[in-house]
Amino acid sequence: MSTATDSGRSTEVIWVTGAASGIGRALTESLVQEGASVVASDIDADALAWAENQPRIATCLCNVSQAADNERAVATALDRFGTLSGIALNAGVSGAAPIDAADALALLEQNLAVNLVGVVHGVRAALPAFRQAGGGSITVTASTSGIGGDPTMWPYNAAKGGVINLVRSLAVELAPENIRVNAVAPGPTVTGMTQGMLDGGANPVNESLRQRIPMQRWGTAAEPAAAHAWLLSSAASFVTGIVLPVDGGITANSGQFDPLGGPAVGGVRP
Repeated sequence: MSTATDSGRSTEVIWVTGAASGIGRALTESLVQEGASVVASDIDADALAWAENQPRIATCLCNVSQAADNERAVATALDRFGTLSGIALNAGVSGAAPIDAADALALLEQNLAVNLVGVVHGVRAALPAFRQAGGGSITVTASTSGIGGDPTMWPYNAAKGGVINLVRSLAVELAPENIRVNAVAPGPTVTGMTQGMLDGGANPVNESLRQRIPMQRWGTAAEPAAAHAWLLSSAASFVTGIVLPVDGGITANSGQFDPLGGPAVGGVRP
């Protein structure tokens, strides 16, 4: 791990949403270890308690679907650290239902409010601070489910697909102001949101999904967090508008063949 001096993060102030667990927590811990200061926000006060009483972390309760909560998180950064150099809009929800299910529209509304509109609120809240600082960097947690479709996950697919094109559009709009906007698209990753899928005995989705990943394993929360950290850093100073899959090769696969059981070549399987 780089030191604060080596990484150049000693003057960075980053706001991370969904910081109580999973990718958000891994990113917060990594940024602090590299010397940055972090505003760690989440809707779950108990789960966020791990970040309290740390000198370079300010915690803030935040429901990202509410504009005022996003504004409060930015105000926390300015009050505690005096500036804001980057934001990682990582908070999200999931859920699946057939499109004709009784609760389908409610599930869609929740996914859009948190996963898509929440990103808009976060960007809008941070813009005045970025403009005052002369620029900034924004990363957003999208998903491989925003690149392709999944059965019954259409609310999540729609919201994350919207996030991806939102990132591209904002990157073009904000580039002249030295504000970069990029997305990280995790594949299957071990987080609190996915924990229920990891019991192979109770839920065969785990093993079935693992077999579709060319690298034959789920990702760790630290892996997409590292992609966020790089995109937020000056090392990515000429990178904007990209969607970076961190997915073990899922989006590289055409889907026609199982990664371990590809087509026979010359009558012989690899």
